[in-house]
Amino acid sequence: MRIEEDFIGKVSVPKRAYYGSFTARASNNFRLSGTKVHPELIRSVALIKKCAALANSELGTLAPKLAVAIVKASDEVIGGKLDSEFILDAFQAGAGTPLHMNVNEVIANRAEEMLGGKIGQYKLVHPNNHVNMSQSSNNVVPSAIKIAAMRLCSRTVSEGMKLRKSFDALAGSYKGVMKIGRTHLQDAVPMTYGQAFAAYSRAIEKDVAEIERAAAGIREIGVGGTAIGSGILAHPKFREKVAELIRKHGKVEVVAAKDCIEITQDMNDFLPVSGALRRYAITLGRISNDLRLLASGPKGGIAEIILPEVEPGSSIMPGKINPSIPEAVNMACFQAIADDSAVMLAAQSGQLELNFATPLIAYSLFQEAELLGAATAMLREHCVEGLRVDDARARENFERTFGYATALNPYLGYKEVSLLVKEAYGKGVSLRELVLQKGIMGKEDLDAVISSATGPAIVDKGILGRVRKP
Repeated sequence: MRIEEDFIGKVSVPKRAYYGSFTARASNNFRLSGTKVHPELIRSVALIKKCAALANSELGTLAPKLAVAIVKASDEVIGGKLDSEFILDAFQAGAGTPLHMNVNEVIANRAEEMLGGKIGQYKLVHPNNHVNMSQSSNNVVPSAIKIAAMRLCSRTVSEGMKLRKSFDALAGSYKGVMKIGRTHLQDAVPMTYGQAFAAYSRAIEKDVAEIERAAAGIREIGVGGTAIGSGILAHPKFREKVAELIRKHGKVEVVAAKDCIEITQDMNDFLPVSGALRRYAITLGRISNDLRLLASGPKGGIAEIILPEVEPGSSIMPGKINPSIPEAVNMACFQAIADDSAVMLAAQSGQLELNFATPLIAYSLFQEAELLGAATAMLREHCVEGLRVDDARARENFERTFGYATALNPYLGYKEVSLLVKEAYGKGVSLRELVLQKGIMGKEDLDAVISSATGPAIVDKGILGRVRKP
């Protein structure tokens, strides 16, 4: 061990650790979840440190030699070389100060080492004076959360678009397979499986577009606002310069905040992003519900689609197969929706010039994005891409229902069709059979009317003239 000292007192730190006293104290204090700070957040903080050093060097407030060392050390953090040095629990002190100081200490000690100094002495590079120059946890951490969220959301969007394409492929494959539409879980009117899958595709398309729009709304960052947003201790040109360098080196389209005091205390920018992810979770969960229902059976349920068999379904019932993938997706969606509630509560918890709950925002928002991205990939790879429609079963269910009765209304009238449905139900025959038995319509005319029932259609006057009223 080595001994470091801060204004509280002496602290024991592992001798070869690049982190320092602040991190060691925080590691002992905050042991809540067993989940470490997200790597993407650490990398985003390191990106800010790199660009801050470059900006301070260009503005003449940091010696070029120190800036070069800080940049090199930051690049090692960004590249994941020093991941083992980030030991803190995701749930920690307010405003993410422990996380921020963990990064400052690691970069400072690694830069110190590069310049020939000894770890833990901070004689050449200091975590506060140099690595943290012109910055504060109160603006670095929210800014890093935004950068990380934009990156994680882009992955969720990418997976969503892949799933959409998979449903498009199913829509094309099954565009001619008739099924009964269902409302209130009761038989409704005819449609095709192509229409059903196309509707899923469109819902996903709209949701991922909303995620993209919301993520674009968190481009404004407050780096350079320092403690409360007033910019104390920062060069007047630092804010714009560091945003420019983040765009260049991080390939993230951030802009300097118009009002740093506002952006330091107000975390509402995160709400649309979390809300867009929640919206997608609702869609993904709804689709999974449908897949489970449509696959129910296989003998005692709807059983119109066949899902890939991924695992045995029971420890006691031989041969049982469950819709395991959609079930897991459902649970991921529930958690994502709960995460959105946590983000909302955290955003409203700010007081005066600061919101302390940024670690919770980061944890919940990142989990939301990653769960949905992973759930989307799993659903596509292990369920949707192997999904098959049982054409015969869909046709059997379709023929047994009276949903296509609606298509007969323009030819026979609502009341007359209602009586035919009642009669067919009472006799235990299909509506098609009854109409043909009574000679109300010929087979070709009846098939044409039923086939037209999956979308808008004009009444065929030729058929209308051949109908015999019941």
